[in-house]
Amino acid sequence: MWYSTGNNHRMALISQGYKILAEYRLVQDQLKNIYAIPSYASGLHWFGVIFVHSGIYAGSMFRFSILLPENFPDDTILPTVIFNAAVFHPHICPHSKSLDLGPCFKEWCKDQHHIWHLLRYIQAVFADPEGSICTGKSPSGDLVVLDEANNMEALNMLAKSRPDFIKRIQELAISSRRHMYDKPMIDDPHYIIVEPYCAERHLKFMEQLKSPSWREATCEDDCPPAKLLGHIDSSRQLDEDEANQREKLEAETTPDLQHEPRCSVAQ
Repeated sequence: MWYSTGNNHRMALISQGYKILAEYRLVQDQLKNIYAIPSYASGLHWFGVIFVHSGIYAGSMFRFSILLPENFPDDTILPTVIFNAAVFHPHICPHSKSLDLGPCFKEWCKDQHHIWHLLRYIQAVFADPEGSICTGKSPSGDLVVLDEANNMEALNMLAKSRPDFIKRIQELAISSRRHMYDKPMIDDPHYIIVEPYCAERHLKFMEQLKSPSWREATCEDDCPPAKLLGHIDSSRQLDEDEANQREKLEAETTPDLQHEPRCSVAQ
C-alpha cells in the first residue's frame, strides 16, 4: 500500500494532537495555583497563569505563554516560556520576558520531560528565588550564587540587598493584581480569563463544591492533591516524578483511530 507525503504529514499531525491532549490531561491532574491550556488556534501555543500565595512573590499573578517547537515532543529543542508583562526575577529576561530553563533543563527529552515539569519549574523559581540562584556552599559555609543570569540587576539585588529586592517585588505584586481582570489581549476562546467574584453568578457553584455528591463525583482517589514545590533538585526529582506518571501518559497517548481529533483543546 502506498502513502502520499500529504497523508504521512496528516497522520503526524494527528499523532501530535493526541500527545498534546495527553500533556494537557497531566497538567490538569498534577498542579494547583498554576493553570495552562493549549490555545484554540494551535496546540503548540499554550496560555498560562500562576497565582503565587507564599514566599517573596506572594500576592502576585503572572500570565505567560508556552511556545512548543514544531516537532514537539520529538524535538530536543526546549519550549519557550514568555511572560506577558515584565517580571523582576533573576531568571526572566527584562527585554524578551523569557524564562531561562537552563537551570533545570539542558534539552528536551520526550521520555523524561512533560509540560507539567515546566509548570513546576515556574512554581519553583517564584516560591524559592534564592534557592534558584544558588549553586552550592563555600568552604566557610556561605551560599555561592550564579555568576550570570537573565536579569543581572535582579540577581545582584537578591544576593546583596534582599530588603530592596523584596520592596521591588511587593510593588510588582500590587501591579500584577491591578491588571488581573484586564480584557484578553488575544481573541482566542481558550485564553484564561479571571473574573471578580460575583455572588449572583458564583454562589451556586460554591454550593456545588460543598455538596457531598459533587465531591464524590469529582474526587479521584488515585490523584492526591499536588504540593507546591519550593525547590527542584535538578533532574533527579523530575525523574522520580516521571516514573510515577509514565503509565498514565501511555494510556492517554493510545489513539482511537475511529475519530480524528482537533489539535485544539476544549475547556
